[in-house]
Amino acid sequence: MTAPNNRGQVQMAETVAVVIIIVILLILGIAFWGRTSGDDIEDMNSYSQELSTIEIANTVPEFSELKCYKARVSEVKCLDMQKIIAMKNAMNNDEVFKYYNNHFMNSKIEVNIIYPPMDNPADANITIYDADINAKTSSVQIELPVNIKDNTNGITRYGLLIVRGYYANG
Repeated sequence: MTAPNNRGQVQMAETVAVVIIIVILLILGIAFWGRTSGDDIEDMNSYSQELSTIEIANTVPEFSELKCYKARVSEVKCLDMQKIIAMKNAMNNDEVFKYYNNHFMNSKIEVNIIYPPMDNPADANITIYDADINAKTSSVQIELPVNIKDNTNGITRYGLLIVRGYYANG
């Protein structure tokens, strides 16, 4: 009569062992999933930041405040030098800065004139907008080639529109 009891105890021990193994595998699976989903969230956040910066970089040359016009027709990826300087100077006004902050957010927008070189090399790098982020941030930089038309002397220069988007770490 003791044999049937032992068989039940062995089956119970096997069942408990199987349940323990299943629980361990389940815990390992949840831990693995947690790590990979955390990486996916970071990748998605980074991708979103890059898209936001690309969006700003693509809209800046389309602003009528900076765009070149020839016979009332806008030119593609062309910035007017006098408009660039006027916008740079206008950013000193708090109301103007707040208005453009809605468009440009936490970014820095620069124009680097490459060719032909400027008479004064210090004039070759113009910062149009700077959110001046002081906190620890990461940044994404996008560079677009642009034409820069100077209507005072009729020279068309070539340069880069540099947009750097700032984002909180983490």
